[in-house]
Amino acid sequence: MLLVAEETALPAVEGILAWLPVGTRARVLVEAPDPADLRPLPTSADAEVTWVFRAQGRAALLPGLRAVPLPTATPYAWVAGEAGMVRAVRRHLVGERGLDRRHVTFAGYWRRGLSEEELRAAAGG
Repeated sequence: MLLVAEETALPAVEGILAWLPVGTRARVLVEAPDPADLRPLPTSADAEVTWVFRAQGRAALLPGLRAVPLPTATPYAWVAGEAGMVRAVRRHLVGERGLDRRHVTFAGYWRRGLSEEELRAAAGG
């Protein structure tokens, strides 16, 4: 399993890790604004967690993901956070890493530059 998220999806990452059975192999990559945001992510899974931090507001998640090996076999990927980042990570996983798009679940929680009201209007609601 591969979990890729930024700080807005951290509660979901914590929930997934808490739910995973003992010994489940997981690769976790989390982006946060600052090293002070780093915190333990308790799990019974066999999880390797990598934190990456934005430098002067620049996203670090996709470059960080490019630098880490993916789980072997046929990994399932879960990606969540800012919509533009989620799209870029999904494209990377499917287009560059060859993951089957059916094995990638993704959720764009928010969109850079849009207020909650603008996001609702863009979604038609």
